[in-house]
Amino acid sequence: MNGNTITKRPPEVQQARNKLRGRGWTIVACAERIGVTRHHLSLVLNGKRQSRRILKAIEELPESPNPA
Repeated sequence: MNGNTITKRPPEVQQARNKLRGRGWTIVACAERIGVTRHHLSLVLNGKRQSRRILKAIEELPESPNPA
């Protein structure tokens, strides 16, 4: 594998990313809301780490009270 390899995100991760954008959440605000670091959330949303708990928490987020 070289540095130019593009990895495709799993569908559930892409759905979570779309849900965050659609509901107006930033990475920082979402991380604070669900109780994880911004860095860890970023790793999950980029497909570098797996976390069903975080993906479930994103699924359950309401519309952001402070849209991005």
